[in-house]
Amino acid sequence: MDTRTSQQKETGLIILHLRGGLGNQLFQYALGKHLSIIHKKRLKLDVSDYTAVNPDSRKGVRIYCLKHFNIQAQIAESGDAEPFQKYFKKTFFSKVLRHAMRHTGRLIKYYKHSYIFEPPNKCFVYYSHLLTEPLKTMVYIDGYWQTEKYFTSIENIIRNDFVFKDVPDKVNKKMLAEIDSSTAVCVHVRRGDKIVPRHGVLPLSYYHKAIEDLTKTVINPYFYVFSDEPEWAKINLRLDFPVTFVNHNGDKNNYEDLRLMIHCKHHIIANSTFSWWGAWLGKKPGQLVYAPKRYFMHRNVPPLDYYPASWKLIEI
Repeated sequence: MDTRTSQQKETGLIILHLRGGLGNQLFQYALGKHLSIIHKKRLKLDVSDYTAVNPDSRKGVRIYCLKHFNIQAQIAESGDAEPFQKYFKKTFFSKVLRHAMRHTGRLIKYYKHSYIFEPPNKCFVYYSHLLTEPLKTMVYIDGYWQTEKYFTSIENIIRNDFVFKDVPDKVNKKMLAEIDSSTAVCVHVRRGDKIVPRHGVLPLSYYHKAIEDLTKTVINPYFYVFSDEPEWAKINLRLDFPVTFVNHNGDKNNYEDLRLMIHCKHHIIANSTFSWWGAWLGKKPGQLVYAPKRYFMHRNVPPLDYYPASWKLIEI
């Protein structure tokens, strides 16, 4: 239990359904943590999505990553979510409840339970009432919640929770020193799971526009390119500036790439929550962050509350 609220009497339990990659997990935890503070409830993490024997390879490497951070939560036990099975199983009852939430935006409350479900394609929408509505004793949170508006008022707490537990290895420690001694610009080129129709791949023109604008004001930039396909990035993303293509950590140690990103001074992010967090956690005086105005290449889903106001959005 979080020592910062340990002297306040607990009034129940919040179970947070984690899903997706590291960036998604960070967003989900941030909302869950804020609600646990507001309502003085213990926070537990449902990591059942990461126990699949044959995970879908098209979604990239999906493993539970929050264990590498200074988070204040426990792993949910198998029976903790049992009272909510009727809500998220694919039954007629659950479909009716989800349909109601999709159109009203309200929470499902039944007896001692509150079920918080994010409607499809609404992950960039800020529902302010989630932070103000009363909750039942037992709460289950199911969604992506991709906006800083859910946790800006506890920013210092979130930043402390997302401090890395362990020190970097020798290779990453050396690169961190190099990044800290230069005007480092993080560039994230995401392909892999973005090739599937759901997201789409950003065009190279996006990166060229961002780099051109950044280099008008940033003197002696040194670019650090992070990609799940570093060889593709090396061949296709040609830069007329000093550059290092970071390829030594691999997918299972992607949190180490995030640590490197955070140390960079400026950021050109992809349509990816992973590099979103690299920029947000890496906030420094004078920081420039460039982001694609479209997140999904093949669907018209406006980013709405997704990007902080100070970031520069590039037309795609």
